[in-house]
Amino acid sequence: MKLTFNSTVSLAIFTIVLSVVLSVGFFLQHTLAENKSYDLNLGVQEYSGPAEAIDFTLKDIDNKKVTLKNYRGKIVMLNFWATWCTPCRIEMPSMEKLHRQFKDRGLVVLAVASGENAESVSTFVKEHKITFSALLDSDQEVTDDYKVWALPTTYFINAEGKIIGKVNGSRDWSAKEATQYISSIFQASL
Repeated sequence: MKLTFNSTVSLAIFTIVLSVVLSVGFFLQHTLAENKSYDLNLGVQEYSGPAEAIDFTLKDIDNKKVTLKNYRGKIVMLNFWATWCTPCRIEMPSMEKLHRQFKDRGLVVLAVASGENAESVSTFVKEHKITFSALLDSDQEVTDDYKVWALPTTYFINAEGKIIGKVNGSRDWSAKEATQYISSIFQASL
């Protein structure tokens, strides 16, 4: 293959730019990772000043009312999802593992099924052996209150009822970064 002067120069410039971008990315990743590697890998958007979590009451799949403020004193993982959402379905088993690992320490997982009916959510919960609370937000009022624009979206609420972090998109909640992040929330609440 014969290269012309212009294509050679273009290739050289591209290589230099790519090298600089990769070097800066590597530097930033390792600099930031020293302090909060689990946040960097997990993608938690931390709130600079914790915001009051909007209280709500929803029914679970057993038709029992669940109110967010009743979980003050606990760490709440508030997940918005839907049965038709493939990324939501993929993350649910790892969310169940995280729930089982931390429930005795005070982690509460509330999975708000956005725009769903009781039958489809109940079927999903039974099929996947989910033990945390699946709540029904059929009219999507709570979803709208929390300004959820994509599913899944997860909020982390501390023991004082303040939102301290948010994650857009699915995650492997059984991964080391997730367990480190949850442990750090418990540590901060001591």
